[in-house]
Amino acid sequence: MQEQVMVTDALNSINSGLKSLGDMIAQTENQELRQTLQKMRNDAETCQFELYTIAKSKNYYQPAQKATQEEIMNVKNFVNQSSQSMGQAQSGGQSFGQSGSQSQGMSQMR
Repeated sequence: MQEQVMVTDALNSINSGLKSLGDMIAQTENQELRQTLQKMRNDAETCQFELYTIAKSKNYYQPAQKATQEEIMNVKNFVNQSSQSMGQAQSGGQSFGQSGSQSQGMSQMR
């Protein structure tokens, strides 16, 4: 197997593991287990970055073009609007995905 393929496979594997660790951390109530998983995630992130740096230096990986300031602002605005909308929906006493008319229609059907 070529070195480039091995590095790419290792990066993909680490990235997958990072996603899994993030999911486990979010669902773990036990503080000791949570801290252990967080340390594992931090160590994996360090390893992933070191491997990424090697891959980039050997031209095995070309990062995406950097975002423009306008693109960054568009994403920030979108996130801010989304979080405000979520806060309003939660404070309105309605479940996500149900507007007032939908919930009224549901109660009339019962």
